[in-house]
Amino acid sequence: MNLRFLRTIVAISEYPTFVSAGVALGLSHSAVSVHVKALEEELQILLVDRKRRPPVLTDKGIALVEHARRILEITDEIKALASEQTLIGSLAIGVVPSSLINLVPPALAKLRKTHPLLQLQIKADLSQELTQQVRNRDIDVAIVTEPEQPFAGLRVQKICSEPLNVIAPITSEQTTDVELLTSHPFIWFNRSTWTGQQIERQLLARKIHVRSVLEVDSLEALESLVRHGIGVSIAPHRICTPSYADDLHVVPFGDPPICRELVMIDRINNPRAKLSDALFHELRELAKAS
Repeated sequence: MNLRFLRTIVAISEYPTFVSAGVALGLSHSAVSVHVKALEEELQILLVDRKRRPPVLTDKGIALVEHARRILEITDEIKALASEQTLIGSLAIGVVPSSLINLVPPALAKLRKTHPLLQLQIKADLSQELTQQVRNRDIDVAIVTEPEQPFAGLRVQKICSEPLNVIAPITSEQTTDVELLTSHPFIWFNRSTWTGQQIERQLLARKIHVRSVLEVDSLEALESLVRHGIGVSIAPHRICTPSYADDLHVVPFGDPPICRELVMIDRINNPRAKLSDALFHELRELAKAS
């Protein structure tokens, strides 16, 4: 089966007419028609409904496009094996929401600038879910909080450490983390997350009893609630973000400060390891420069 013909059928699915699909591929209208006809004859199925104006893909044509995309991704990755300079292929990336604002976007921008043919997909979710998706091969790599226990078959590479801080309203008079945590209502960062679970473990280990009032999913929302006097909280100071605003009272949590470790996880013997390693390099460079 001719790969050029498969690229043509994929282009037809992405553009409104044969002409525009041909322009995108550098082909004439007649060449596009020839490719489609050759595929139809080889497969003995009708791929395009020519009774419609403009012609549209049939159900079987749409189904073929999905298979063709997967085949073309694989062939692009095979070609990339011979390339030392430019990365080609696709990379599905999972990211915890707290890293999707300041760390990951500039890393991806640098990666795409150096490797413009690289196709990237991003999905935001919790660390536990993303790690399982890497194990299930639903995504290629995940940027997550380091798990408490290692997972068999996964490679874990450390990006950076993010110190945990007690954050309190600026009017708070207490000076230590324990005083702040025991003198004010406490706002939890989602305990379904590995970061939230780490915070809970540390509070229990230090026998610090807090008065819970809220539990939120967003670090931005958490900081806003503290800023408005709802309570105090514990949150990581995210890499590549500015220092806390002057309207928050910030004290390190623990002495020395306890940190959450931000890591990149992918599968051992990952077929896209070259792409993953390029992403990891950009993340590490940004973290070191922060």
